Amino acid sequence: MSAEELSTTKQRQWDLVVYGATGDAGTATALYVANNIHTLKKNSTKDGSDNASFRWAIAGRSEDKLNRLKSRIIVSRLKPSPDEIGVITADVASLEETSKLASSTRVLISAVGPYTLLGESIYAACVNHGTHYVDITGEVDWVGIMREKYQKRAKETGASLCSFAGYDCIPCDITTYAAHKVLSECHGGDRNITISSAESVMYFEGGGAVPRGTIRTTISKLKGSAAFCGKLVRFAPDASVHRKTALALVRWLLPRWSPEYGAFTLPHFMGWCNIPVIYNSHGSTIDCIFHDRMALSNSQNCPKTGYGLLQTVALYLVLLFISPWFLSFQIFVAFSPSTADLLLKLFDSLGYRGNRKNNQQKLDNAVTNCWNYVVSNSGSKATVHLRVKGDPGIKCTALLAAETAFSMLTLLDRNELPKGVIGTPSEIVGETLVDRLQDENTIEASLTITVDEIDSISDRDENSKKED
Repeated sequence: MSAEELSTTKQRQWDLVVYGATGDAGTATALYVANNIHTLKKNSTKDGSDNASFRWAIAGRSEDKLNRLKSRIIVSRLKPSPDEIGVITADVASLEETSKLASSTRVLISAVGPYTLLGESIYAACVNHGTHYVDITGEVDWVGIMREKYQKRAKETGASLCSFAGYDCIPCDITTYAAHKVLSECHGGDRNITISSAESVMYFEGGGAVPRGTIRTTISKLKGSAAFCGKLVRFAPDASVHRKTALALVRWLLPRWSPEYGAFTLPHFMGWCNIPVIYNSHGSTIDCIFHDRMALSNSQNCPKTGYGLLQTVALYLVLLFISPWFLSFQIFVAFSPSTADLLLKLFDSLGYRGNRKNNQQKLDNAVTNCWNYVVSNSGSKATVHLRVKGDPGIKCTALLAAETAFSMLTLLDRNELPKGVIGTPSEIVGETLVDRLQDENTIEASLTITVDEIDSISDRDENSKKED
């Protein structure tokens, strides 16, 4: 049986494997899968048969850590379940182990960052074995390299590889998709309508923690920063959007009054990643500068702070003070790249973990909000609000990555998953993912996504008739 045939049937040992399961985001992802696999069992295939069982596994380098995580999963499950949880040891340095791992599952979630250092071996193994793949990277440059290197082989094996499936970059990506969809529907289903204005605004309630992998990625990117910036601008295959990407990245650095949100906003800290991804996924429909912003507390509907102006000015003064020191450090690293390697070793020696037992309540009680305000070229408006319980880097990322993988499995069971595609969540599982995120029976109280459409063509026609 060919790799493509295997990837669309249940002949493999596992339906889903979470690789890097003992890391910060990996652990949260495994726990989410364990407590939400019942939502997949409610789905049925085209022939009417139900998914009778769900076979999944956690994978990583240390069998001891994996077994401890398995025990934690069993104890912390919200509902008892007979589903088998496998334990697989595999090291990214071993081609044999990563190959065996990839060939054993239908869908694999990779949570092993930095992906530039650790991600390629499992990515390549999934491509070669026709295994569908999900990751939570924000490393735009790395994804571009993987796409150039493996696109041809992915088409041959039928593997679909979905990157940016965590907080980087689903909130912006999928809400833009949902907004464009509702605007298309109000234009009679025309998917070719263009977007003349688009702005996302992030707002966080409560605290959180930076995942260990994110910090390691940031340190590893200190060297080669100039080349990295160039790859951000040129990430989208369509060269016609490179100029808009560059302009959006420049404007992202500046403060902005966000008229729809009603407050002064700062650059969203993941804007450097989200902006290239948005133009990659939606470049053919976005005929404007995409704004990726972050709102501060006590800014919206708060005249006492000048609607956030006071906080914005204060933070920019701090940034202006820090910038010369940061630029000097960047220049030093450019001439001495080994500095970044030394910093990475120093950080690793600290044994830092963002997802700890003593901070679970803080991670759980945080809330991640994304508002996306989109206007079509005809003037119709759509507002999408995505609200996720959990901090952005760990709990929100885990939920979104798992739901992306669940969407892949749903489409596989229907034989509707696009094959041989290397892309983003909106490109590969867009409609199915939006449907799952809007389904209260699926997500329950963990996430809500609401879509409001204002001033549609039909509304205008109706108003015209009333006036006549």
